[in-house]
Amino acid sequence: MMDALIDFMTDIVRWLHVIAAIAWMGFVLWLRRLVMRARPFLSSAADVEVWDTHSLGFWKTERITHPSASDLERLVLSFNLIRWLFGTGLILFSLIYYRQPQIYLLDPSDPSLSSRAAIALSLAGFIGAPLINEAVNRIPLNRQAIYYAACAVHVLAWTSLYANLFAQQGAMIQIGAMLGITVSVNILGYLYPATREAMAAVMRGERFDPIKKLYWDRRNQHSFLLPAVVFLMLSNHFGGAIKANGHAFVTIATVLALSVASRHVLEIIHRNGGTMPTRLRRAAVAAAFALAMALAWLAGFEHKADLQAKADAPADIPFIAADAGVPSARAVSRSPVP
Repeated sequence: MMDALIDFMTDIVRWLHVIAAIAWMGFVLWLRRLVMRARPFLSSAADVEVWDTHSLGFWKTERITHPSASDLERLVLSFNLIRWLFGTGLILFSLIYYRQPQIYLLDPSDPSLSSRAAIALSLAGFIGAPLINEAVNRIPLNRQAIYYAACAVHVLAWTSLYANLFAQQGAMIQIGAMLGITVSVNILGYLYPATREAMAAVMRGERFDPIKKLYWDRRNQHSFLLPAVVFLMLSNHFGGAIKANGHAFVTIATVLALSVASRHVLEIIHRNGGTMPTRLRRAAVAAAFALAMALAWLAGFEHKADLQAKADAPADIPFIAADAGVPSARAVSRSPVP
């Protein structure tokens, strides 16, 4: 009875978490689109504007550079979504992965880590990653190369740790959740207080510190990893080629790199008036063709290996393909959970 109630609660929390994630992801991409599609606008109040069309209507969005106190009287701060996402994510992770860490985080065939040790390691990442990220974000603005190098080392070090200690599926989930928590803490711990401080300055008739705005803009680059967070948190829904291919570090690092690259491509499209540049189209076609050829080569190589194994098998023993028996511990199919 208790297990059924916990499962029911998990379904409700999962539903709320997914809704919050979709809404927040869309909101972040929409704001980034406004930034990239903005054009100069000569006005005493606004410096840029964005024109758009939706539902047979035309819409204009302006960025107000120096709002007055009356402009902010009815302003609604858009931080509730990230609170819902953060809270439901922690509850969901506890109900699923901390409830059965030997199944969802660890490799059942490797008893080197206990359930308590796995939970402790997971919590270490959830607490340590935001703290280190905060230290990295305090690197001076004129040390951009050091900042980006520190970001890369920070993320890849955690990836290497969990790729070696957890099962591949568990490592992907852990890194996805850890990145999500880090981004959430960055927003709720810095951006939200900074927004309140900026509002208070406007109410007093003062201007917000422009240096803090530059730090804010740099912290907002965390959003380049959001596609990776979504991919990793949904990795349980994918097949063994992704969640149990035996190369956890390479897989996660590739997902992170593709996440950053995809956001750069999106911004290039926005700068090009919403259409993909010709060179980018050719590169996309070439990449798709190369991927198709690689998959075809791998499929043919595996087929030849199966034929060779059949030819080498004794005639009086029925052939069983190497991957047709009981799957390895890292490739065990589990109920999909986000």
